[in-house]
Amino acid sequence: MNIEEMIQAIVTQMMPLFNKKVVLFVSGGNVNVEKIIKILSKFNLANYSIVFSENAKEILENKFVEKLKANIINDTEKVMEDLIDCDIVLIPVMTRNTLSKVALGISDNILTTGISRAIMLKKEIIALRDSFCSENPINIAKGFSKNKNYNLMISNYEKTLESFGVKFVDSEEFKDSLQYKFNNFLSEDKQDLKINSELSNMSIKEINKTQEQDLKGIKIFKESILTVKDISKFLVGKELNLTKDSIITPLAKDFIYNNKIKINYC
Repeated sequence: MNIEEMIQAIVTQMMPLFNKKVVLFVSGGNVNVEKIIKILSKFNLANYSIVFSENAKEILENKFVEKLKANIINDTEKVMEDLIDCDIVLIPVMTRNTLSKVALGISDNILTTGISRAIMLKKEIIALRDSFCSENPINIAKGFSKNKNYNLMISNYEKTLESFGVKFVDSEEFKDSLQYKFNNFLSEDKQDLKINSELSNMSIKEINKTQEQDLKGIKIFKESILTVKDISKFLVGKELNLTKDSIITPLAKDFIYNNKIKINYC
């Protein structure tokens, strides 16, 4: 590869990050925080705005601002302005306290109010479950996972937010999820045109066939990112039905391979 080709390859990789507006909501957890900041810093061409909880300000503000060169949002009106204009919302640190409040509709500070408004605006939201997850090794080591009924309550709050459209991933899946989303920004307009063109050329017979499949109750995963947790919800026997644009995270790929699951692209 010559110099010109190398530059072109670098520019192609960086282009999806330019001018993309990302709003981060950070609460005061400490599970895998250094790892999470390192991942976010790899996408430092994005335009980050951060909303901190009071606890997070004390322990995490300097780390995030220094690494990401981000703007800090301190008032609710500014949060709303940035949410309306942003391309994606990320919650890299979400404590059990914040998870529970948002799931119950409690908006008692700038962080929970901001997340709630992002949900109401139907913004695309990716949240990390590391800080609140009872199955996270760090939480287990600290003894925070011994009460099964409490764990179930937290899990149900997570499901509530999932039903609102929030996508939860583990830190191991975070980098790939972000890379996919940033790359996808560049091609979304072209993809929309392609889809519209394909739909306009689709015959009545093909449309009827699609409707018949839906009527038969075939489970099809239609979101952009498939995680390990999603597999159990959409697994039919030993088969998974995905849309062609779905990305499979590394952990999900390992699970699929180890369990000899067949993937059908619809």
